[in-house]
Amino acid sequence: MDDCNLSCQYCSEYAPGAPAPPLQDLKRRIDKLDSLGVFVYDFRGGEPLLHPGIVELVAHTKHKRNGANLVTIITNGFLLKSDLIRDLNNAGLDCLQVSVDSVEPTPTTPKSLKSLLPKLRLLAREARFDVKIQTTLYEETYADYDRFREVLKDFPFTLRFSPMHHPGGRIAIQGEKYVAFLRKYGVSEAGDFWDQQLEEMLMGDFSRPWKCLGGFKSLFINSKGGMHWCCQQRDYVTPLQTLSLAELRKNNCHKPCEAGCCIGYVRVISNALGEPTKTFAASLRMALQKNRQPSIEQSPVPG
Repeated sequence: MDDCNLSCQYCSEYAPGAPAPPLQDLKRRIDKLDSLGVFVYDFRGGEPLLHPGIVELVAHTKHKRNGANLVTIITNGFLLKSDLIRDLNNAGLDCLQVSVDSVEPTPTTPKSLKSLLPKLRLLAREARFDVKIQTTLYEETYADYDRFREVLKDFPFTLRFSPMHHPGGRIAIQGEKYVAFLRKYGVSEAGDFWDQQLEEMLMGDFSRPWKCLGGFKSLFINSKGGMHWCCQQRDYVTPLQTLSLAELRKNNCHKPCEAGCCIGYVRVISNALGEPTKTFAASLRMALQKNRQPSIEQSPVPG
């Protein structure tokens, strides 16, 4: 979905009023991705819960590979209701990532705990899938993050953050205070190798060599069915329906936008698959953490 029910000032990934892609077109795209070997899917926007066929699309995706694939929805959470959560449970959704940035609404974003706590309590009570709370880190959210975590401490959710980026993916925040923040909380389950690279970028050092595997091992499909390297880059596009393994392999190359890129999912995938011997410990830690994570439906619901 390109459309969104919100208009956060820092976001460049939505187009208000854009039409929803037809459900059958989306199913055909999933079929094509499955034929290429894709097994991890993120449905995002804009706001994916605006799509009237989102539950059916999740179910269609989970029918691939006997349900062994992984499906995540990335949402602002405002449209969550009890019946939708129930339907997503039944469709087999693996994870819901809810974007929440602050305790109170700010001029930059309405995605606040004040607005979303009722939705989060509903998730804690009814969801059978994992829930992750993702915060975009910048000046407004940095100052109140300790209180943010305190409010959420009794929820059975994973808390993560991503640094604010400019359009194009280059990191938009820098300074020692953010480095201290990173050392205190860590950025994700990926741990050491991504944290170290992010710390360097927060200090303005973009010299670390790495090869982006966007368009090769990580694909971004736009609402019209075009494949890009990632959610921020539009220099390369090719129609998904004619995409071949040979074309994917051409993107196993360095990209001109690598220096300063802080698109976490691209860097984590690129490091984990591009340098497996260096990142094995972090990958194993992520797998073990997932296996230890308590079931949401068995956890107490904060009042």
